[in-house]
Amino acid sequence: MTDWTCEDGLKWRALSPFGAEIDHDLAAPLAGETKARFYGLLAKHGYVLARGQALTMEQQTELMQRIGPIIRRPQENGYISTDVEAPSSRTELSFHADAAYTDAPFAAISLHAVDVVDDASGTRFVNAERAYATLPQELRARLDGSCAEMISPTLEGVGVRACDQREPAATERSKHPAVRVNPRTGRPCIGVSEMHTARLCGMEWEESRALLGAVYDHLYAPENGVEHLWRRGDIVIWDNLTLQHARGSLAGAGRRVLQRVVAGA
Repeated sequence: MTDWTCEDGLKWRALSPFGAEIDHDLAAPLAGETKARFYGLLAKHGYVLARGQALTMEQQTELMQRIGPIIRRPQENGYISTDVEAPSSRTELSFHADAAYTDAPFAAISLHAVDVVDDASGTRFVNAERAYATLPQELRARLDGSCAEMISPTLEGVGVRACDQREPAATERSKHPAVRVNPRTGRPCIGVSEMHTARLCGMEWEESRALLGAVYDHLYAPENGVEHLWRRGDIVIWDNLTLQHARGSLAGAGRRVLQRVVAGA
């Protein structure tokens, strides 16, 4: 974590191992050089954190629509709450990028803690772009040009590695590059993930599982990740291809209500 600096009317500091934290009231619309600096930080770092916010859904939406068209489906745009009496509201989620099993993964996601027990639950992040840039040459050579079978798992599969099962249950299946170029940055990132990647195409299951396991050892290494512990008023915005995210079980975490707005590609 570096010292605070103020540039173009925005106070911010770099976080370790990645990301940026800002000290700015986001309830007021961003304008001019301050606006350019804010979105520039997101493009460069892939992750922006601001604390002590009190944003309405409309204000959070305005913040996100500069990135891409807002996904207005109820399951994407709304509230993630432990108040919902459903297993999915508290279950563990393995690492993934949202909609990575489609031709148009989401551009960016924002979560705003409107009611949480401070420091009782977190969201974990890893940097898929950074991991690709530091991937050992042998692994990179095998992953480059590879095709991955990506799935949307059933509820039973959201907390595990899909590649550990020979035929994981899925509601959707499609094939996509194992390395994806982020259209917002022009930089490559690892496109396979625990939740969504069933196997690498053209390989026997054992070979695919072993190669994915080696990639995951690098991608999900502690030095490439961070966990954000939620406090009321926090907002985190991240690029959905630059970073993958996950969460542990929320059993025992108390009430947690996150206001979510998603920008599409």
